Amino acid sequence: MNSEIVFKECSKNDIDSLVKVSQKFYPEHYTHIWKNNDPSYYINLSFTKTAFCKDFNIPNILYFLIEKDKSTLGLLKIRRDEEIQGFSKTNALQLEKIYLLKQSTGLGIGKKGIEFTKDYARSLNKKIIWLDVMTTSPALTFYQKNGFKTISTYDLDYPGLKDRYREMQRMVLPI
Repeated sequence: MNSEIVFKECSKNDIDSLVKVSQKFYPEHYTHIWKNNDPSYYINLSFTKTAFCKDFNIPNILYFLIEKDKSTLGLLKIRRDEEIQGFSKTNALQLEKIYLLKQSTGLGIGKKGIEFTKDYARSLNKKIIWLDVMTTSPALTFYQKNGFKTISTYDLDYPGLKDRYREMQRMVLPI
């Protein structure tokens, strides 16, 4: 039986599931970028019950659990109306996060996430999707293959982040 990937829009009722999956995938992929292999700063910033509750109080933010066969594989976070230089919030959507459990990478699920985001952006009559990605991330090549182009760079100032992982690229995809 060929089951499909589902992007389930989340509500506050899904916070426990979001916390559970995010506190698993983030260390799987990113422990090495933190001094002393301690990613707790970013996990506490982004992936706790408090952090998700705060986001759910912002109407512009949407979360989707990425699921297959009722198993959670990751999450996708969108800022529906988020301006970027040259585009008003009416015309721009930010793909803020797309994270998968390590076991779910390399299976085409990320590409389905991009397609889902493009379809969602089109339904809102957006002109552009934008995102930020670490220059050192393997995801950079993935985004380039999916049509995203770098328009600028900047450095993260998170405490405890190793210096060689600070540079971020801001990328855009016209739709």
